[in-house]
Amino acid sequence: MATQQEREAFLRGWRAAMEEALAVLSTEAGEWREEEAEASESGAYKLPGSFALEEVQGSFRGRQELLAWITQIGPAASKGNDPELARALDALIENSATDADRTLLGLTPMPPEAASSDAK
Repeated sequence: MATQQEREAFLRGWRAAMEEALAVLSTEAGEWREEEAEASESGAYKLPGSFALEEVQGSFRGRQELLAWITQIGPAASKGNDPELARALDALIENSATDADRTLLGLTPMPPEAASSDAK
C-alpha cells in the first residue's frame, strides 16, 4: 500500500496531468472548429474532428471531477485519515476496486456486465 505522501504525490500528478490534457484538448478543439468553419465556408469537405476532441475532453474532465469528488467533496472526503479509505483509493487507482471499495469511496458498485468487460 502506498504511503500518504506517495498517494498525495500521485494525486497531485494526476490533477496536473488532467489539467495539461484539458488545455491541449481545448487548443486542439479550437483549431479543429476553425478549420471546419473554413471548410464549410469554402464548400470543401472536412470530417468534423472537434466533436471527437470534445468527447475526449469531457472524459478527462469527468476523471478530474471524480477525483475531486472522492478526495474533497464526496461522502468519503471527511474520512481522509481512514486507512481503509486509502486502501480503497489505491485499489480504484489500480483498477482493482471491489464493490466494497467503491461503496467506501461513495461510488456506485459496478454493474456485472461492466465488471466482466473490464476483466477482458
